[in-house]
Amino acid sequence: MTFLAPRFPQSRREAILLDTRNHARATAEATKAIAAEERARTQMLYDALTPEEKARVNAARAQRWEEHRRRCNRKMILTFIAVVACVITVATCAHAQSRETPIYDKDGRYVGSVHDYGRTQTYTDRDGRFNGSSINNGNGTTSFFNRDGNFSGSAGSSIDRAFNFNRR
Repeated sequence: MTFLAPRFPQSRREAILLDTRNHARATAEATKAIAAEERARTQMLYDALTPEEKARVNAARAQRWEEHRRRCNRKMILTFIAVVACVITVATCAHAQSRETPIYDKDGRYVGSVHDYGRTQTYTDRDGRFNGSSINNGNGTTSFFNRDGNFSGSAGSSIDRAFNFNRR
């Protein structure tokens, strides 16, 4: 059997840490002892009750437990609803951004992509460089812009505009 000498702190910092650990251990042990005494005192009081009083105490305990269970279930349901709402929000935000559609030529080779943002579409070539864009004006016409951002034409006629007038 070997005897281990008590460890003495080498520095002021170690002394403080050692003292803090010892204080925490002593506090935890004292708290446990107080709780054990309180449980023993409560059990003694319970044992001294008449059977009718014990029945009332047990009924009150069951009622408190049921209320606690209901509150916990309610919190769990609200937490679940909040998590589902967050997941739906994130999924909606991710979906609301652009949708990329690849474009292939007649031989099946990739030539670029269309990025659809709703009313606006942008076009990129096979290297991912911006090639132009189109904007749906909402009145039956579409405006086209070239690589420099300059207007390059439109599609749709005045007849289309006339029939879609004031329609949103």
